[in-house]
Amino acid sequence: MQGPNLRLVDVARAADKFLQTYHSSLTLPIPIENIVESKMGIALFAVPGIRSLIGVDAFISSDFTQITVDENYFTRFPERTRFSIAHEVGHLILHKEWYEKYGPNNFEEYLTSHDRIDEQVYKFTEIQAHTFAGLVLVPTEQLLEELKKRLGKIPSMELPEIIAPAVQDLPEIFQVSDAVILRRLQKEGILKNNS
Repeated sequence: MQGPNLRLVDVARAADKFLQTYHSSLTLPIPIENIVESKMGIALFAVPGIRSLIGVDAFISSDFTQITVDENYFTRFPERTRFSIAHEVGHLILHKEWYEKYGPNNFEEYLTSHDRIDEQVYKFTEIQAHTFAGLVLVPTEQLLEELKKRLGKIPSMELPEIIAPAVQDLPEIFQVSDAVILRRLQKEGILKNNS
């Protein structure tokens, strides 16, 4: 797959293929850190202050050998860090050739790599990597199963306040933030999107 010219269905297929390849049992939570280090051979490094230095929680090197995460976020916000790691894996899976050409190898290159990238292209690649991360950490099948367990059905276009009591433990089960669960429920058409 290449660059920002991917459709949502392409991203969803890539997420499904990733899960079938690296965690076909789909047991929860998806062990993204273990997958990255043990199965993909990508080193995870927690470095103090990268958020304040370069404005991001994490980045993957353009040779795909390491993902660097902000140490503060790594220790204080593990759910956010899991999402950031899955997001960076999304760049590898979805944008490998494109990222090899434009992606950063270190802090200094990260600061200047954005100057070489069209703003719209960058925006599309980020949206695609976000979508990939959400689909990997909260797989559709498992999300729907959890809803059926709680509600006896899969709701459609419900108001958030109606479904909230039944889904409040989903962030803990999937080990993601409330915001990730909310976006996944909206993307699956389970909740109305009021934005």
